[in-house]
Amino acid sequence: MRRLAITTLVIVSLLMKPCEALKHDVGGTKYNGWAPNKMNYTSDWASHEQFYVGDWLYWGFDEPRINRQLYSVFEVNKTDYESCSTDHPLYNISKGGGRDVYQLNHSRPYYFISGGGFCWQGMKLTVVVHELPPAPTEAPSSGGSTYLSASLPGIFAIAAATALGAVL
Repeated sequence: MRRLAITTLVIVSLLMKPCEALKHDVGGTKYNGWAPNKMNYTSDWASHEQFYVGDWLYWGFDEPRINRQLYSVFEVNKTDYESCSTDHPLYNISKGGGRDVYQLNHSRPYYFISGGGFCWQGMKLTVVVHELPPAPTEAPSSGGSTYLSASLPGIFAIAAATALGAVL
């Protein structure tokens, strides 16, 4: 009984862990993820990821001291994305450090390109960011029926009481 109570406490505490923003390594690797002629970043990489509001994108370069002068990251609109134009960027993400990060703060499509002609060599990315799904709600009661609804805090309280009873 005690082992069951402790196991229940562990499981419930893991379930109650708040959702945290994720860091996505663009291209799937921390180093050399953002490089010319490596892949189609949108279909080969981003299509296999889930992006939510609050997540971060991380562009890493294999040789940051050399490549930070060559490669860049700009957020652009869809038209500039399609034409590989950095004439009107929405945001210059590159800060010269060779490892650029950007937080996805809104639910919408984002368009990123590299300047210096590298966009034409495949250094472009589209990601679609979604809102986090809403938390489940309790089922409403109707008529004379009574529904037993369990919330995570309620389950946690029951598990804690069970564990204390098993220990005592």
